Amino acid sequence: MRQLPILIPLAALLLCLLPACEVENCPPNALSFACFTLKDGNGKNVSFSTPLTVVGIETAGGTTVCDTLINQESGASRLSLPLSYADETRFVLRYSETEADTVTVRHRNIPHFLNIDCGTMMFHEVTHVSTTRHAIDSIVLTNPNIDNYEKENFKIYFPPVSAE
Repeated sequence: MRQLPILIPLAALLLCLLPACEVENCPPNALSFACFTLKDGNGKNVSFSTPLTVVGIETAGGTTVCDTLINQESGASRLSLPLSYADETRFVLRYSETEADTVTVRHRNIPHFLNIDCGTMMFHEVTHVSTTRHAIDSIVLTNPNIDNYEKENFKIYFPPVSAE
């Protein structure tokens, strides 16, 4: 009986020093982004010389939330943008104070459970995409599955710039 008070703290100390069974194996890129490449009418990459601003708009439960995702970026030829947890996400691409286009992406959200330590990631499956046509000529869905691997999901085509 006298050894019991000594054995309990010793056993507790040994348990603390043993490694846990589960190793935290969370991916370094736990967020999923929709990737847009900007192309001209000939399929060549476009990069804006003027600053481009992208605002994300989410409407859920009658409330509209706007968030600036890219602010005044010059030379953009590829955009990586997050989708909302609602079933529709809108992006306003503002080229100048007076010129902008709105891209609307409808999607199905797919929770992806990794483990207790990492939690749940949200993947998306795009069901429809549309755009206004102020500066954008068209938009093409190239891969409807948006996950945490960075790959092209959309091509945004702009009219070819005429040589003057």
